[in-house]
Amino acid sequence: MNLILHAIQPVRQIILKSWREDFAMEVVADTAAHRVLRDGDTRVILFRAGVICFFDAGPALQARVIAKVQAQFPPIPDPRVEELPIRLGERDGVGRDGVTLRAIDDERLLLVALRLAQSLALELHEEAVETLLETTLNLLSEVTRSGRLPGRRGGHLRFLASTSATRTEILSRLAVLDNPDIVWEEPGLEMLSRELSADLELTSRFRALDEKLDAIREGLEVIVVASRHHRETVLEWIIIVLIAVEAVIMLMGPH
Repeated sequence: MNLILHAIQPVRQIILKSWREDFAMEVVADTAAHRVLRDGDTRVILFRAGVICFFDAGPALQARVIAKVQAQFPPIPDPRVEELPIRLGERDGVGRDGVTLRAIDDERLLLVALRLAQSLALELHEEAVETLLETTLNLLSEVTRSGRLPGRRGGHLRFLASTSATRTEILSRLAVLDNPDIVWEEPGLEMLSRELSADLELTSRFRALDEKLDAIREGLEVIVVASRHHRETVLEWIIIVLIAVEAVIMLMGPH
């Protein structure tokens, strides 16, 4: 029996602690990071990172859940979508044709959904970091060419803040490098967790993202120094002009 786990990211985050929606389904698990809902064989899993996973859920239910989430939180244009085939087998594992589970239970479905959600959320951050990196390179090129920063200081401060916010968001919401709690609660799932992480290249993608953020941070340090130097140079010229004006006034004083 082959089934599909569908994942979509319609929003940047779902604040589960304050939003108690259960879509008239049984709440199997509810934490700040995820909420597992069940109705018979159907599962809907909401993640703090803004991803929703559907298992054996019809199109009408999927559309209703997505619409309600997007009405509650700012929507993302052109939401990203991923899917993962799941089938029953003798042992848990990951292969070319998808994921094999020896039992389709809440614990295993949550683990697979979590890894798929992390992969989907990483895509959004990968695009954001590429944009930040391109902006940083453009600013550094301008500093190299002219010795000063283009634009207003407020714009540079907003860019610095957005870079810091992106890094914080990745670390706080994704936790890609950490084993999920379900692995410690259910012995035997650690290997499946590792195989899923390796198949989706979560660790390597996260480290590549982190290296780019380090490169952006180093570039920002150069930009901050350039900005400070420019302000100091302007201040020095103002002082020089004031001294010159004072000297001229003294020379043109009463004879």
